[in-house]
Amino acid sequence: MNNSMSCHNPSQAIPPVLVRRSTVGRSLLEAGVVSGRLTQIQRDTYVHVAHDAAVWEQQAATHNAMLEAFRVDALKGVVVLESAVLLHGGATWRTPQSLHLAVPYRPTGLRRPPTRHDPTRPPSRDLHPLDRRRALASRPITRHRFPIPEDDIIVVGGLRVTRIERTIEDCARFLEPDAAMVAVDSLFAVVTGAMPLNSSGRQGADVVDRPWDRADEINREANALRARVMARLDGRRRERGVRRARAVIEAASPWSQSPYETELRRICLANGIIAPTPQMPLHTGATTFYADLGWREVRRAAEVDGMIKLANGVDAVLARRAARDEAFAECGFEVAHFSPEEVRDTDGALSMLHMLLPRTACEERPISGLRTKRELRRLAG
Repeated sequence: MNNSMSCHNPSQAIPPVLVRRSTVGRSLLEAGVVSGRLTQIQRDTYVHVAHDAAVWEQQAATHNAMLEAFRVDALKGVVVLESAVLLHGGATWRTPQSLHLAVPYRPTGLRRPPTRHDPTRPPSRDLHPLDRRRALASRPITRHRFPIPEDDIIVVGGLRVTRIERTIEDCARFLEPDAAMVAVDSLFAVVTGAMPLNSSGRQGADVVDRPWDRADEINREANALRARVMARLDGRRRERGVRRARAVIEAASPWSQSPYETELRRICLANGIIAPTPQMPLHTGATTFYADLGWREVRRAAEVDGMIKLANGVDAVLARRAARDEAFAECGFEVAHFSPEEVRDTDGALSMLHMLLPRTACEERPISGLRTKRELRRLAG
């Protein structure tokens, strides 16, 4: 009887995010785990994800379940870093699987019931450093022990979260530069209102409420935000990550409309390529087109093409893309198109940029603070 009940319309029987014994009952819970429809995250915390879900969807479901568990259990701590970015409506370079919390220095940080450790699981301190990093990265909760004043905390959806300015500061200091720039760019867009009203896809130059209509206002707000965050960093001289944070904040822009545009811009800055202009406008007699990244002085532009842009009306989007490329070509611009996969391949993207741009545009001083650890190791080797 229980088996037949558990197999009947699971999409209605099992909630989509946080699943607990008290909500679905022991029989349905056990049946869901056995059938693979439920995945245990931690004690009495399960998540329901479709079998054919992408990895990022599984990670997002796990993260959302941990947020809900944090709220329901009223645990002590403050949501920080990429978890806070998502709560503020920003974007991240990679979907966080674990919930990032700042807790007090002492072990009383999280109130949770005592649990019995799996006797077959070795302590993390006994693992090889690489295995230890992997084990720590797979934890459902990542605890960070650094103080956060009450003035830097707000409540979002019943959760204590760092304010946007503190979130920007923390991401710039503690995340790798690629992840930091994506998070910071997106929060700059949130604060200034630079994201298009319909964020599901670009709507072209005919949209009445494009943020470019108030570009001067957005740029002023972005500069003011930059100054406030820089002032916060002035009070943290000689602390961890401040040099990198300054580089990230200086390079931040509210005009990147996808993480891949931000990453391509970071690759330019970290490798001595002249800083491109995000959403560079090209005014024609009939309308205005925008390039994802542009170098007006050398008549070059770069476009990052992804499925997000094709989500609503493939034919219309392709037609606008062709019209934009033709307009740029008529004005003497050379345009290169990058796929998300090509942007992820840093070396490949850099080679494409060198083929697109003249040599004189690739002789700037690199911003070393924007280089990732992998890039630094490659240069050192």
